Amino acid sequence: MSTLGFADEMARLQRALAQCHDMVARRSAVLEALRLHRGERVLEVGCGGGFYAYEAAQCVGRTGRVCALDLSADQIAAAQARCADLEWVECRVGDAVKLPYGDAQFTALYGVQVFEYVVKVDDALRELSRVLLPGGRMVILATNWSSVVWHSDQPARMERVLSAWTPHAPHPDLPAILLARLRQSGMTPIRQTPVPVLNTSYHANSFSYYLARMIRPFVVGSQAVTQEEADAWLDEFEELEQKGAYFFSSTPIITEAIKVAQRN
Repeated sequence: MSTLGFADEMARLQRALAQCHDMVARRSAVLEALRLHRGERVLEVGCGGGFYAYEAAQCVGRTGRVCALDLSADQIAAAQARCADLEWVECRVGDAVKLPYGDAQFTALYGVQVFEYVVKVDDALRELSRVLLPGGRMVILATNWSSVVWHSDQPARMERVLSAWTPHAPHPDLPAILLARLRQSGMTPIRQTPVPVLNTSYHANSFSYYLARMIRPFVVGSQAVTQEEADAWLDEFEELEQKGAYFFSSTPIITEAIKVAQRN
């Protein structure tokens, strides 16, 4: 099974995606769920280009600490550059299943579109629980990829492409199983909240514009779709936009949990 890469051109696309309007709105929703305060110690797993870490740092201030991890050295280099003027932010290469921190180090932690890509997700969740202080908060945003609706005048081709995209994540519908997995890791789930994405126009300030550009090389590289068919699939979106017929929707889910202190 092929999985999505997070380096080179794919990393560049992900950083461009992070700056579009839909992702700005998503960051606001995640930060609202986190409810960060000055002086807190915060961990971000899968920090990408550092957009969330930069904003979290503004919330916790100089008396706080933001530790941002990513498997990709390319992404960490970008995150370090973005947060270079914030000495209370640490950006480093690290693995979600083996966090380089001691027990009970953080008051809050979060991961956005990362844990669906972790093969050993149960190990990662146990690691999150381990490094979180009792009473600490956890926020995970992941997409139910089966929720995607993408209009096409070639529905059979769209079905082939989206089916070929499904293996890009080991857990493509993670929110559906996450509550039970969190309980098994020692966390107490609080709520799940949908953060829907709706694009009725195709342009470079929208989520689906960049998603399409990540899907095309993936499905071609997996040999599930030919280059010619993938190019035609992508080209159709411009045609639909010109006809006023473009439509895309998906349903990311924010999951909130806490680590309840154990009674002696």
